[in-house]
Amino acid sequence: MANPQVLGEVFQPHVLLVIAVHWTMAISLVFVNKQLVSGGNSARDLTVFITWAQCMFSVATIVIATAVKKYLNPRTSWLSIPLVTFIDSDVLAMSFTFIGVVVMNNLLLKHIGVAFYQVARSSTLIFTVIFARIFLGVPVSLRVTVSCGLIVLGFIVSVDQEMLLSSLSWLSVSYGVLASISAALSVIYIKRVDKLLQGNSLEISLTSNLNSVVFLIPLLLSTGQLQNAVNSDHLLNTSMLLKLVVTGVLSLFVGWASIKVIGLTSPVTHNMSINAKSLLQTFIAVIVQGETKTLTWWAGNFLVILGLMNYGLSKTPSPVVREIEVSLNPPLKNSQLNLPPLSKHDEGWQA
Repeated sequence: MANPQVLGEVFQPHVLLVIAVHWTMAISLVFVNKQLVSGGNSARDLTVFITWAQCMFSVATIVIATAVKKYLNPRTSWLSIPLVTFIDSDVLAMSFTFIGVVVMNNLLLKHIGVAFYQVARSSTLIFTVIFARIFLGVPVSLRVTVSCGLIVLGFIVSVDQEMLLSSLSWLSVSYGVLASISAALSVIYIKRVDKLLQGNSLEISLTSNLNSVVFLIPLLLSTGQLQNAVNSDHLLNTSMLLKLVVTGVLSLFVGWASIKVIGLTSPVTHNMSINAKSLLQTFIAVIVQGETKTLTWWAGNFLVILGLMNYGLSKTPSPVVREIEVSLNPPLKNSQLNLPPLSKHDEGWQA
C-alpha cells in the first residue's frame, strides 16, 4: 500500500518537475556513459582514459561555476583548499575509494547491458549497511536484514538468468561488486572529510576529482590507455568529446538534483524516487536495446527493487546511507553554484 505521506509530497507540480529533471539527468548519464565506454572502443580499451577525462571535466565544471558565481557576485571568494589537505589520510582514502567507484563503474558498464545495471550495483546498500555497522557501530534491525536478504536473493536470481540470456561473465559481476564495495567505503570517508572541509561539499567534490586526475595517471600509463588514446582518432572525435563533457557535468548536477528532491520532500521519498527511476531505466533499456527477458529475470529484478523499497520505507535513512543514495559525487548545494531555491521549504535545508 502506498505511503500517504510520500504521495502527498510527490504529487505537487514543482516537486514532480524536480523529480522529472533528476530522473532525466540520472538515466541520461548511465546511457551516455554506456556509449562512451563501449561504443566504438572494441579495438582499444579506453575505459580508464575516459574515467580520467570525466574527472578532468568535472574539475573544469567546478572551476567555471565558481568563476561565474564570482562574476555575478564579486564579493564571493574563490575556493581555497590548503595543499596539505590533498594529502590528508582521510582525503587520500576518499580519493582512492572514489577512483575505485568510477573506474569499476565504467568497466561494469562496458561489459553489461544497461538493463542489468540496477541489479549489478544493488549490493551497494548491503555493503553500506555492513561497513556502517563495522566502522560506525550503526545497529542493524530485523527489517534491514530482511531487505538485504531480498536484495541478495534477487541478485542471485538475476545473475543466473542474465548468464543464460547473454554473455555475462563472473568478471563482469565482480566489477559491480567492487564498485559497490568502493561506493560503500567512499561514504565513510566522505563523512570524515566533510568535517575536515567544514561541510563544503563543492570543495569535497573538487578535492576527490582533482586527486583522481593525478592518481589515475600511473594507471593510464601502466595500462597503455594513454598511448591508445593518443594513437586513436577519439581525441579528435567531436561526438566523443561532447559526451565526455556531458557526463562530467551531469555527474555533478545529478547530485544537485537529488539534494533538491530531498529538500522538497524527504529522504524516504527520494529513496522511493530513485528506485522507481531505476525500474524505469531497466524498462527503457530493454525496449531500446530490443532485448527479450524471461519472467524469472524480471522476478529477480523486482526482488531487488522490493528489498530496496522495503529498506526505504523501514525508516528515514541515516546520513551515511543517504550519501550513497544521492550520488557517486558529493552533492552540490544551491549556494555553491548560485542556483536559486525552487521552494521556500528548502531554503534552510542543509545537505
